[in-house]
Amino acid sequence: MAGLRYNEKSKKLVIQLLSFGLAGLPSFLIAIPLNWLLVEYMFMQKPVAYMITLFFQVTANFIMLRIFVFRERTEERVLKTYFRFLYGIAFFRLLDWGLYTLLVKYTEIYYLVVQIGNVVIFSLAKFFYSKKIMEKQLP
Repeated sequence: MAGLRYNEKSKKLVIQLLSFGLAGLPSFLIAIPLNWLLVEYMFMQKPVAYMITLFFQVTANFIMLRIFVFRERTEERVLKTYFRFLYGIAFFRLLDWGLYTLLVKYTEIYYLVVQIGNVVIFSLAKFFYSKKIMEKQLP
């Protein structure tokens, strides 16, 4: 019986992880051209453009996660959940932004490649944090 519950939990986790990736795909597909547009046509410094892009992604991802991934609603109001999400994700996004800024400034790696690499690097950590917030497992 315990093995059955473990398998159900594992299956749910895998489905949520895949759904998380799919839910983040639209904002990712918009974030790449948005960052490019801000840098190449709005002539923003790359770190500033990326910060704007990250803020867009956080908001879009929250909406997508709330609708498609973590459907089990809590009693908490949406705006309160958003700010809890934003507060915690800001930590990961700050690390993301810092790594992006360092790599773009001190290496020859193309800035959009760095942006894509950072998505891969930080995705799992953001998933588990988002899961806790959306399922209200944090104090």
